Amino acid sequence: MRLNYLNIMPLLFLVVACQSTPTPVEDAAAPPLKLPVVAVIRRDLPNLITIPGTVNALPDHSVKVSPAVAGKLIRVYVVPGQQVSPGQLLAQLDNRQATAQINQATASLQATKAGVAQAQTNLLLARNTQARLQTLFDQKIAPQKDLIAARSQVESALEQLSAAQAQVAVAQATVAQNRAQFTFTQLRSPLRGVVAQRFLNAGDTADPAQPVVQIVDLSTVIVRASLAADTPTALHQGQTAQIISTALGGVKLAGRVIAISPVVDPQNNTLGVQLRVANPQGRLKENQAVTVNIIAGVHRAVLTVPQTALVPNPDQPNGQMVYGVKAGHVQRIAVQTGLEQNDQVEVSGQLQAGQLIVARGAYGLPDGTALATGNTQP
Repeated sequence: MRLNYLNIMPLLFLVVACQSTPTPVEDAAAPPLKLPVVAVIRRDLPNLITIPGTVNALPDHSVKVSPAVAGKLIRVYVVPGQQVSPGQLLAQLDNRQATAQINQATASLQATKAGVAQAQTNLLLARNTQARLQTLFDQKIAPQKDLIAARSQVESALEQLSAAQAQVAVAQATVAQNRAQFTFTQLRSPLRGVVAQRFLNAGDTADPAQPVVQIVDLSTVIVRASLAADTPTALHQGQTAQIISTALGGVKLAGRVIAISPVVDPQNNTLGVQLRVANPQGRLKENQAVTVNIIAGVHRAVLTVPQTALVPNPDQPNGQMVYGVKAGHVQRIAVQTGLEQNDQVEVSGQLQAGQLIVARGAYGLPDGTALATGNTQP
């Protein structure tokens, strides 16, 4: 059987034509990407050193109050959380013995004072007698021996008065000592503050080694922090700082560096830093952990971009770049980074303030990728 080539050829041309015709999907251009953009901003960027810290009361502003003498507590007048003033009575020991001693010493003092009054009367009488006999002797009426006896009486009265006055001094000292012993049975607050803890109750036995209550004044506190000894930024006294804690609910307290240790801790290679912080509402508590941001300087009028805008630069090992936006397309721009605070990074390079860049999501984009406009972030 012979093939009719004239009939087959038109079919072959039709098949070839169908295979060489491109599909509409292959010819369609890819749509522009929708990515957020942001403007490069020129601003002052503070150089913050962030280190952990711990809150402490000022020296002598956290006191555990103990009695000066041992005794049984008959009453404790304060409870934790109570505000107290200097000199306020906190607790009372059994003072019956001290009271009896005061009463006895007071009675003895009154007796010695009466003895002084009697001695003064006797001295007055002796001097009057001496004066009268002196007159009579001068008139040659009284004998000399009577005058000598009168003089002896005056001297004796003076000695008795001196002895009585000495007894008064001793009695007064005894009264003062007993009153001091009485005050030892009373525990009073040495400062204005808040009762932090109450260790003993009425009926317990207290002694100088056992505190009854703890009083804390946290109106101003010390924050102790540790700074890595190899930190390149130098600190000095007087620098300002911000104290941040989760318990503050976003409130930042102002502090100031008051001391920097001249000795490096060899165990962790850190320097001790102390900051004084006003704490008027008592929000910071003793031994509370906080974050300390020390303002070590300010970089003035620098260009900044969001941290999310930075991507690795494939042309420079360890380098970074951003994607600029121009005429609806992205353009790779190499940058050098500097200070970083929060989500803002200092940059330098071929950038200008107000220039639009991709804010995030640009990793791996080819140079010249089309980008949809109208989604600028503030």
